[in-house]
Amino acid sequence: MNRLPSDEDIAKQLDRLDERVADDLESEVLEFKPWQGPKDSLSVAIEISVCFANARGGVVVFGVKDKTKGRRKAITGCKRYDLDVWRRGIYDSTRANLSVEVHTLDVPEGTLLVVKVPQGPAPPYGTSAGLYKIRIGKNCMPYSPEAFQRRQVSLGAVDWSSYPADSFTEADIDPGEVARVRDFIGAKRPGSHLCKLKDRELLIALGAIMGGRLTRAGMLLFGRADRLARALPNHEVIYLSQMNRCGRGS
Repeated sequence: MNRLPSDEDIAKQLDRLDERVADDLESEVLEFKPWQGPKDSLSVAIEISVCFANARGGVVVFGVKDKTKGRRKAITGCKRYDLDVWRRGIYDSTRANLSVEVHTLDVPEGTLLVVKVPQGPAPPYGTSAGLYKIRIGKNCMPYSPEAFQRRQVSLGAVDWSSYPADSFTEADIDPGEVARVRDFIGAKRPGSHLCKLKDRELLIALGAIMGGRLTRAGMLLFGRADRLARALPNHEVIYLSQMNRCGRGS
């Protein structure tokens, strides 16, 4: 878990406001926001919460103008808020629901509202209105569930081939392709227990069917040619095999 800024860290940054504007002090895990009233600022907090949860987590501090230099001018503080309303509002307005820490930080210029968002254990997260964002540097950028899935696949965190093949069913399987794979297994490993399985059992064992649904791997390996030609006219399967060289010393 990444370390998030503490109240002491925030206080040290506030001490720099006479030389820098708050926007210059922000980071991937720290954001300053001016106070716009309890309702409007809560809406901002909801969006930033999903933004941080989809990345490393982060802290947003309300009551600080981010474009104003000078501590006394920049820090305005917050008024007429209810901490429980904020905690419940963020939880109820995020999907999946986010539990965040909301507390106050008293400074000479007033009281700041601090929202600490942990890194989400199961992203992507969005608002109940369907807005998805992710923290990139100092900015909250659009982040759709599809973009999240592509990123996970590129990082190797998700096996794209194991996902269900939308619009394809077991009826789209070519028995000839199943027989070809069965022959291939028999030729490479004559004693394999896979050779003794029935067709559907074999497909399940190979990961072509998972949870009762045809997977993307199953679609590409065993799908009927005419169905694949219509759905994926540019599809291609490349099989790589590394054969062991037996009987030779290193």
